[in-house]
Amino acid sequence: MKKTFLSLLLLFVFGNIFSQNSPDLTPWFEKTKGTETPDYAATIDYCKLLAANSKFIRYSEMGISPQGRPIPLLIIDKNGFTLPALIRAKGRSVVLIQACVHAGEPDGKDAMFLLLRDMIVSQKGLQWLDNVSIVFIPIFNVDGHERFRAFNRINQNGPKEMGWRTTAQNYNLNRDYLKADASEMKDWVRLFNRWNFDFLVDCHTTNGADYQYPLTYSLEVNGNLDKGLTQWIEKGYLPYVEQKMEAASFPIFPYVNFRNWHDVTTGLKNYASSLKLMNGYAAANNRICLLIETHQLKSYAVRVYATYEMLKNSLEYISNNNKELQMLNAAADANSVNLRINDPKMPLDFVSDGDSVMVEFKGVHYDLKVSEFTGQTWFLYDSTRPVSYQLPFFKSLIPENFIEIPVAYVIPSEWKEIVDLLKLHSVEYFELKNNVSMEVLVTEFEEVELSSSSFEGRQIVQKMNSKEERRRVLISSGSIVVPTAQKKVRVLVHMLEAKSSDSYLQWGFFNSIFEQKEYTESYVMEKMIPDLLKDVNIKTEFEAKMKTNSEFASNPRAIYNWFYSKTPYWDEKINVYPIMKIDNYQDFSILEQQKSLRNLIR
Repeated sequence: MKKTFLSLLLLFVFGNIFSQNSPDLTPWFEKTKGTETPDYAATIDYCKLLAANSKFIRYSEMGISPQGRPIPLLIIDKNGFTLPALIRAKGRSVVLIQACVHAGEPDGKDAMFLLLRDMIVSQKGLQWLDNVSIVFIPIFNVDGHERFRAFNRINQNGPKEMGWRTTAQNYNLNRDYLKADASEMKDWVRLFNRWNFDFLVDCHTTNGADYQYPLTYSLEVNGNLDKGLTQWIEKGYLPYVEQKMEAASFPIFPYVNFRNWHDVTTGLKNYASSLKLMNGYAAANNRICLLIETHQLKSYAVRVYATYEMLKNSLEYISNNNKELQMLNAAADANSVNLRINDPKMPLDFVSDGDSVMVEFKGVHYDLKVSEFTGQTWFLYDSTRPVSYQLPFFKSLIPENFIEIPVAYVIPSEWKEIVDLLKLHSVEYFELKNNVSMEVLVTEFEEVELSSSSFEGRQIVQKMNSKEERRRVLISSGSIVVPTAQKKVRVLVHMLEAKSSDSYLQWGFFNSIFEQKEYTESYVMEKMIPDLLKDVNIKTEFEAKMKTNSEFASNPRAIYNWFYSKTPYWDEKINVYPIMKIDNYQDFSILEQQKSLRNLIR
């Protein structure tokens, strides 16, 4: 690796000879000999400098941050086009590359600046633009980027100064893709749907153990991505980039996730990404996302050059295979529209099947130490002593937690925040113009526990039991009907299906339904309880609860409230999920006949 790294360094520093009148396009990374990344102002200046000196680079902005900073965007197209329709008309695939979603991890920003500079100055890689256009976000988290100092990443080896992990509002953007609480994420989702990218790249730097790989990666090949796209990764793209990275002395490995944290001897485990992450969100939208995770303990220069190589090899492969990729993306979208018909049981989770394969893992020597401060074992790594381990990799995942995809979901009009999110994510829906009475599937919860502290700004539903039953209800005019026969079906199911860990229910959007608003007094219930106990079913249930639940039995308030729940005065909406399901086409067709023509939404 040292020989290749030295060659790259010499090439980048000395290989590009400008004429006397040529502008100096040397990136800040090179000016500082691979030790620094530019701050926000210098980054914007360099973006505009690239655009001013290239006919194929255009400077734009994705949105404005809460602190008022524009989020920069570079559009790289052979003809200088900036409109998706014009680029698509040329038959090109569009690739999104983003950096600094965690602004303390700027490797992708500087790697792309090197790549774009090389395109302009030495025309390296310019041939890719025959078949590929690039949308590049150099800094996604612009406010976090300007918490710029040397002490933001305690585990990370450079650059000299860097940004902060979260936004000015303390959102981790890489947990926000589906719920989109941050204004920056709302801008990103609009960009995603406007461009309908063919391939996405998300550049990060990982925490964790020490090992030899300068770069690890994650790709959704575990069942949560369309099968055709999964095969494109496994049979073509991944073998190609693995070989190219090895040849360049930047060996890569899947994202390192030990079964027990830091303990290499326990082996490796796999996972399928949640929709709160870019990988999982892209997969649910039938798109491939490459997660790049450079290794925190490698020097900043090595990390940036490894990212450069990974981006270069990815763009090269996509350019050479862009028609196949476009065809597979279109087929995946078409398959989603008919998912309920072809595969009506959709898994919400993927778990290990318990089997493993032995793999070579290029680690380093470590010693186990016992802390004099905590008494626990910790790992002392020695990166000068490489070790090759043979490890079990629990790679294979199987689907679980299946749900029957309904024909449609119905959302009462008062839940406007949810409707706004449907619109943001380009989920198709329509509004009812008249009241409709019909049978629907209703979900009711019990034994709900909310988290004791917030997570990403929300108090999540930590535990719940649910039951689903058929009820006749009046669906009021203005209610929103969301059909599942659409390409966004996986996204909307995870949004609205209560059992999904990504659902808006579990994210805490509906926590008010768990709040009791009316209470009873003891002097009222004491008079009512004898009559209630005349019902054999109530009597039997009460006696069983008193015997099996000591906490309940010792809590008079809980006992009174339980009896209150058996009276006609009880709130029939408490713990009832307001989102209903339509499970047959006949009922759905009745709703379609009541479609309001003023707001058909895409």
